[in-house]
Amino acid sequence: MSTDLKQARLITRAVKLLFAGALSLSAAHLALAADSSNKADKETTLYFNAHVFTAEYNAPYAEAVAIRGDTIVAVGSQSAVEKAAGKTAHKVDLHGQFLMPGMIDAHAHPLMGGVTLIMANYADDSVSIPNLVAFIDKQIADKKSFIGDTLVIYDLDLGYWSHSAELDAILSQGPYAAMPIVLSGGDGHTGWANLAARQRAGLNAEFVRQLPAEKQKFFGLGSDSAPNGFVVDFGKSLIDASLPKPTPEVMFAAGVAGVQYMNSVGITGWLDAAAIGDASGSALEADDVGLLPIYQELAKQGLLSAHVAAYPVVSPDAGLGQLALVEKLRKQFKDIPNLTIPGLKVFADGVVEYPSQTAALTKPYSNTGQTVPPMFKQAAMNSMVTEADKRGLLVHVHAIGDGAVKAGLDAFEVARKANPNGKLKHAITHAQFVDPQDQQRFAQYNVIAALQLLWALGDPSTIELIKPYVDASIYPNMYPARSMLEKGAEIAGASDWPVTSAAPFAAMAQAEVRKGPEGVLFPEQRMPRLAMLYAYTRNSADVLNQLKTIGTLAAGKRADLVLVDRDVLAVSADELKDAKVLATMFAGKKVFGAGL
Repeated sequence: MSTDLKQARLITRAVKLLFAGALSLSAAHLALAADSSNKADKETTLYFNAHVFTAEYNAPYAEAVAIRGDTIVAVGSQSAVEKAAGKTAHKVDLHGQFLMPGMIDAHAHPLMGGVTLIMANYADDSVSIPNLVAFIDKQIADKKSFIGDTLVIYDLDLGYWSHSAELDAILSQGPYAAMPIVLSGGDGHTGWANLAARQRAGLNAEFVRQLPAEKQKFFGLGSDSAPNGFVVDFGKSLIDASLPKPTPEVMFAAGVAGVQYMNSVGITGWLDAAAIGDASGSALEADDVGLLPIYQELAKQGLLSAHVAAYPVVSPDAGLGQLALVEKLRKQFKDIPNLTIPGLKVFADGVVEYPSQTAALTKPYSNTGQTVPPMFKQAAMNSMVTEADKRGLLVHVHAIGDGAVKAGLDAFEVARKANPNGKLKHAITHAQFVDPQDQQRFAQYNVIAALQLLWALGDPSTIELIKPYVDASIYPNMYPARSMLEKGAEIAGASDWPVTSAAPFAAMAQAEVRKGPEGVLFPEQRMPRLAMLYAYTRNSADVLNQLKTIGTLAAGKRADLVLVDRDVLAVSADELKDAKVLATMFAGKKVFGAGL
């Protein structure tokens, strides 16, 4: 893994240390809400002498901003804003500092990210079995990383999965034989389970043998055709489903940590890409509310300092009845402050890296000779998207391979033709490989591309684990952000945290340089700075279908502000990567730092 990506991950790990002593379920959880009440009254506050980026196309820069309560009153020149604010306004001189809208993450998993902050998160990316075993021994002794009787370790480098047999020889024997151990990959799609964990999940050679061929690929097998512990997507979901459930207290603590971390990096809104469901792409079930009660409790206690668009996962092949369940959830949770359920999530495929190779490509993987199809039948996907669009439900599609992206766009094309007056902006996320012929279709069908461009770098994750196995005609079309932008696509910024850091400035810098330890990943795809600022503000607000109220600094919009320690439009990419958020304001209240 590259040094830049390691540094980005270290941001997450540093925040973990920050929260380690502050997550008991007590009155301390309410301190943030109490401390941030200083802007809750109707006093007008004028922030002046600032370099203001508004993210408004017709007036992207300003000198001052005035807010009253949770609303922006005026943005513009200092004289104009002073006049609008009135003589009694409280004035704050920002001494030339950079002020911008609260940033928005168009695809993340902050509550599960919070779990990684309060539990074991493996910090060593060297792929050393002895180091990993030593870390596991320490976690066993500390007794802090257990869910029930199971030791769970997060954020492992994907390179470990090539050593599944070695892991099994150690962690399924001796002192570990009776202890379920589950290792979760940094991509959120892969993992490894020792024999005790596999036995509890009912995972054995006979189980795999009885599966349909298309599902056997989700399990790693040894030379004896027995599972070796490696699991991906459906396989990981099988293991995860067998784990003891975290207590509500643990999940609430994770929620507090996740929200605070997002605020600390300047994020005041996000799309929770699996608030109900997981990467298996299973059908949405009646009465499944997933993580929504955690968001509900955070809001009740005044701790949900972000606009959250929560998406349940559905399976197109399981039928349109799931749309009624989504609508039921919208009604059930409609009155929760700062929480919306604007749509649904569909998995078109899995992940591309070896040995997983569950991403849907249009040409076979070279090592297997197999072409992986999308995770749905095209006709079912077409019907699902068309009906969702008709009902006013947004559709958010996970698509890694060029075949998955094409299938998603095909469905949106059908929906646009069936509902020509539809105004919803649906989204495809990841879009790691996009056929050049499909790049203009994002603009054509008004589909937003929610991209994780922190991943666009030359390193083992994009070279050694992919290039030898992906057709040479597909490989150069990896993260083609600039080509898509130039063909009219609306690009939104996303992290997929906790897969990698949610820090937006690190992602913006990486999108601009695309440099890693093994070179620059297709330099022609470097993104302009301004485009990335729009990506993390107005465009991501568009993904949440909330651009009318958030995402830019304009009169009448919510007072979500971020104060930064440098002018992020003027510094180098290296300096941008290291930019620090000094203060974050959500709805007129300070929720992180100082200076606002």
